Amino acid sequence: MSTADSGPLGGVDRSLRNTFEWYTVSKKEFKDAIRSKGLWLLGLIFTVAFISPVALALYFDVGVSQGAQELGMQLLLSQIYTRMVTFLLPIVAIFVGFAAISKERTSGSLKLLLSLPHSRKDVIVGKVLGRCAVLGVPLAISLGLTAAFLALSRLTFKPGLFAVFSFFTLVFALVFVAITVSISGAFSKSLWSGAANFIVYFYFTFLWNAGANGVGKILTNELGVTGAIRWHVVLLLKLLNPNQAYQTLVNSILGEGENAARSARYGMFSQGEQASRTICSNVLNGSPQAQDGLFGTFVSCQAGGNPMPFVYSDPFVVVFMLAWIGIAATVSYYTFNLADL
Repeated sequence: MSTADSGPLGGVDRSLRNTFEWYTVSKKEFKDAIRSKGLWLLGLIFTVAFISPVALALYFDVGVSQGAQELGMQLLLSQIYTRMVTFLLPIVAIFVGFAAISKERTSGSLKLLLSLPHSRKDVIVGKVLGRCAVLGVPLAISLGLTAAFLALSRLTFKPGLFAVFSFFTLVFALVFVAITVSISGAFSKSLWSGAANFIVYFYFTFLWNAGANGVGKILTNELGVTGAIRWHVVLLLKLLNPNQAYQTLVNSILGEGENAARSARYGMFSQGEQASRTICSNVLNGSPQAQDGLFGTFVSCQAGGNPMPFVYSDPFVVVFMLAWIGIAATVSYYTFNLADL
């Protein structure tokens, strides 16, 4: 027996292996990826993507004027990192997981895997968790290096804010890996899995928001549902989109005061004055205020007499994102369980 096997980590490894059948599958997934040059390339992509904006500020004094130093990190998070994460991470997640199961179905190795004491549920769960680790580890390392660069730069580094941002980013990444791997389990060929994943990515990124607004119009025009009920439904649908949920969470932590989360949820809408007042006062329990802006009068949503409904709070929005892991795995297991391998 090796030292590693007899040490504390070896004991944990044996305990997990004996308790969870899926653990062996997930461990093999991750160990195979460690030997892959693709994982190291993935880590390099993340490192370059996250560190480059900070390196510009650190070595070339880009964006570090006296007035920008205090807000420099917030500007990086809101204007660069959030957009980069919502665009880049889902695509990387697709490449990490689109062939996780379908490739083994094509090669026949999946039959060998299932001949061992693993159920199809164990395969789905193990593949999802293993590929989540494949993406999560290099992403976490890149975020850690980014934090170090920020601390060394002339920008004002706020470790608590960056830690929460990193947590939301990791959750967002893992959710998309889970969706990608689960879609892979529903198809017998990697080409079909890849195409389906890109369709889902395109819908989440470009069409979901319009679909949620369309549901609101159908509720009003076809079913006569108006007022707060309509906007409750639309907001819940918007929050079910992982992209929208991630963006509003980041906007919330970048805001200030107890009204930050309410303002972030309110910012998910772009409606007329009457609808904006209804959303603020009757959906988010806020106080609508008319203000003069550069392009005319607009309605802002300030703190009201009652707290915002808990279902729209930051912790619950995180639950909305995490729910996709269960949804994706359940649908994948159902289709995978019916498949003739």
